[in-house]
Amino acid sequence: MGSQPSKQESAIEACLADFPEHERTNVLNLFDKLCKGVTPTTTSQDAKKGHVDDQDTIDPQQFNAYFTPLLPPILLTCFRVTMQMHSAIHDSSSPTTDTSGHVNGGAGNRANRRQGLTRSTCVDSTSRISKYGWVMTIHRLSKTSIEEQAGLSFMLQTHDKSLESFVANVTRAVMVFWLAGEVGSWKDIPEEDVEGTTGFLLTRHLKKNSGKNEFESDDEDSSATGGGSSGADGLDTAGQEWLETATKRDGQGQPSGKEMSRSAFLNWYQQTVEYQIMFTILIQNLFLGKSTLTGSDDANTEATPRKRTKMPAELENKLCQKNYIAPRIRGGIEAAPHYSRLLTVADFFQLRYALPTPTYSMTASTGTAKKGSSGGGGGGLEQNLSETRPTPPLKMLFSSKTSGASFSTLLQKISYQGPTLVVMKDEDGYIFGAYADQDWEQGPKFYGTDRSFLFTIRPTFRIYRPNEGINSNFQYLDSGTKTLPNGIGFGGQLRYFGLWLASDFHTGHSAAEPLCSTFQSPRLSKQQNFKLEEMEVWQVHPSTIERDDLPKHSAMDTHPDAVALLEMANRKMYSKDVRAPENIYDDDE
Repeated sequence: MGSQPSKQESAIEACLADFPEHERTNVLNLFDKLCKGVTPTTTSQDAKKGHVDDQDTIDPQQFNAYFTPLLPPILLTCFRVTMQMHSAIHDSSSPTTDTSGHVNGGAGNRANRRQGLTRSTCVDSTSRISKYGWVMTIHRLSKTSIEEQAGLSFMLQTHDKSLESFVANVTRAVMVFWLAGEVGSWKDIPEEDVEGTTGFLLTRHLKKNSGKNEFESDDEDSSATGGGSSGADGLDTAGQEWLETATKRDGQGQPSGKEMSRSAFLNWYQQTVEYQIMFTILIQNLFLGKSTLTGSDDANTEATPRKRTKMPAELENKLCQKNYIAPRIRGGIEAAPHYSRLLTVADFFQLRYALPTPTYSMTASTGTAKKGSSGGGGGGLEQNLSETRPTPPLKMLFSSKTSGASFSTLLQKISYQGPTLVVMKDEDGYIFGAYADQDWEQGPKFYGTDRSFLFTIRPTFRIYRPNEGINSNFQYLDSGTKTLPNGIGFGGQLRYFGLWLASDFHTGHSAAEPLCSTFQSPRLSKQQNFKLEEMEVWQVHPSTIERDDLPKHSAMDTHPDAVALLEMANRKMYSKDVRAPENIYDDDE
């Protein structure tokens, strides 16, 4: 035992070396804080496990008291027991056997410590948490390979009644940080958000492996229903069996008796990048402090570059590529659209994943968007994260409830603002919309790119992407023209759009007999001709058009029919070239 302390300290220092300085400080400070919250005692059990000074260990009651406001009970237990087990395995001088037959403790465990840790009988609810157990658990959950993180996560989830329940509890905990203090506790998270996000996470890898568009339904009657749900529908037999194992319920909601295998869990974990990100952010906020993978907002300047967080290269790459899933979520506690009246957090999470990878970067010095490589819906994000700002959060450009039900106001708010999400709700309660990949610009013709798509939110979530080679009628915006439609539209053809809202800002249609030619989408609204109840437009990222290149406007622009008649009569239009001073559509001005 004489050499044990030095080996333990060496192991701790080896783990801490993988943390940036600010994270290392947070890990140690929190450990010291929890240690000081207990009264030193020495029990026979502690002595047997090598604890000679309880001031250097955490009492489990103190652990529970600190993390109870932050974690659902079962998740708190998962983290505490894992730390207790790491502590017991390292400190025990005699080997014990865990429930899977692996040898724990003693010299033989050094090779098995990382791979042999499972639910073990060597700890109980009173076992204390040593510094080694504390540091090792946090290190394994945040700084090791995806495979090792998945292995330890498998052990964590076995403490819960099912994978579905475990993912739901992680979702509740993460959303507290995601919502930036708008909710006081995980208990305040709406269940519909938890259920929607959990269902998405459990089945996402099955949807990706199907080779079909996200959430796209094969139902022949989907035009009448708006598509299927994002849950179990559309899954093959293997998918249904996976869901029964993950939920431990059969198709009738009865106990299935199926247990999650380690290999099945590892396959799900490694394919579900969204869950990896959520779990990483939970660990970040619980133990490490605010992430500096791309630097905090106040440090993102050319003069103050910050050391990036060390984490597995493959996850760091995925975080960089997929940051648009939930902007700034990896930094911990920034915005989600809790101020949206139409989108829940679960809707937001799924929509952000459906968006194409940004092909621009935010410059650190100006905060403006710069074009990157062009590409299709899955194009890569090419930027040096140490020199650029994180992808900004969605910004609400227009809300009919706050900006007014006015088409002219809509034009002013959304023109030349970059790619946008347009969300509508009809008077029947259906919620649907479109992603427009190019800046909105008035003109009597279709334009846009094949990165655009249509979607439904209520009653079911579906994404409908363009049908390659049919047409390029992706987005349309016009006003003040007598001979052509005035309004905003997506897909199909003039006067028969996949989604259309007229300039009266009250009537619209979603024409699909049987499907929209551009997006192969069914009818999005309950009725083909609908009445608008509410509308929101969100900026996905700022425009890449330079302000000097933006068009300046003339009074003649609002009278295109008169201009056409004057041109036919060869009449000179003196005011056509008199352009208004620059004051282009910025709702912050």
